[in-house]
Amino acid sequence: MKSNLIKIFLLTLFTTSAAAQSPAFITPIEGTYLKDFFLVNYVDWSFNGIEDYNCGIKTYDGHQGTDFVIRNFSQMDSGVNVYAAVNGKVTFTIDTFFDRNKTAVSGGLGNYVSIVHEGKYYTYYGHLKLNSIIVQTGDSVVAGQKIGEVGSSGYTSDPHLHFEVWYDSLYNVDPFSGPCGNPTSLFQNQLQYIDSFGIIDHGLMGFIPTLDTLKERIPTQSIFSTNDDAITFWMQGYGVQAGDVSKIKWYAADGSLWFSYNFTHPTEYWYFYWWSYIDVPATKPGLWKAEYYLNNELKITQTFTVKKNKNIFNDGPVYFNFSESVFNLNLKTAADAETEVEIFDLMGRKIASGKIEAGNMFVKIQLPNISKGIYFFKIAGLETTSFAVF
Repeated sequence: MKSNLIKIFLLTLFTTSAAAQSPAFITPIEGTYLKDFFLVNYVDWSFNGIEDYNCGIKTYDGHQGTDFVIRNFSQMDSGVNVYAAVNGKVTFTIDTFFDRNKTAVSGGLGNYVSIVHEGKYYTYYGHLKLNSIIVQTGDSVVAGQKIGEVGSSGYTSDPHLHFEVWYDSLYNVDPFSGPCGNPTSLFQNQLQYIDSFGIIDHGLMGFIPTLDTLKERIPTQSIFSTNDDAITFWMQGYGVQAGDVSKIKWYAADGSLWFSYNFTHPTEYWYFYWWSYIDVPATKPGLWKAEYYLNNELKITQTFTVKKNKNIFNDGPVYFNFSESVFNLNLKTAADAETEVEIFDLMGRKIASGKIEAGNMFVKIQLPNISKGIYFFKIAGLETTSFAVF
């Protein structure tokens, strides 16, 4: 028997015996709704197929919780707090699973905290960041108290908090109320149900990305030359429906349409990335423009500069060293155009960057506190090079 049947049975149970003891949850994640986090999947109420509490399809078959998804892994790394939804006592914690687990076929809730509350309600907070849990079994907590941080442990395509509610630790409960769910919400202030289109983020980069690249949120680029592999426009959104059409238009500096591309979305996506790229048009320098449309309605306009092709470096050796948290680079040849130096870790995350000004030969980049290991630096026009921190 699916848990959906149990949920429906509990409607009568709660109104007769437990309603007076129902908790009043706060939102269990830090930030502003539709800016810092987004509600992607709700509890599945259907007997066949999928259906959420609002009679929509923002769920998947058998989903027993609510997913509060944040923007990207960079936001996760910066720290996003998870809070106890209401007063209670911690009954279990586990904090041993690694983050960025995007390829495993299973992994459950990963690192999680379980809390019991008045009225025999239990809440579960899943996929927490490794080493972020700051409560222990037996601890008493109050509503709004930090218990950990949003992570991607277990199996998660994107960093998010999976929030589950159970009655007597036996029956799955949807804390939201709506026409196809429970008549009463367990939240003090239930967040609005959104299934329309919205924009989370967008940017430009000088190479062709993968989906994993975009999830790391590399800072946007505004100046391009033939030292770049391509010019990529990307956007991150929510609430696209099957049959919706994403369109990109690229305009040259003289205002002419350089290239356009249409894509028809085959299914609904409540959280998605979309991108398009062109070769660097170095023979047409100036201020360019990319426009993103959904169903022929302009949503994003982004401008960027294309520079004439220049030899950024004369032939000559490149010297570098790492000392006392400072990365030192000496080209021994004068650069005749500004360029950027980027430093990445083994997972491909950019941890620092600096600029070589036109006519200069040196750059010093202050690095954050980093552990021992292998790192990489990349200079426009040169191959990526590794270096070790001892």
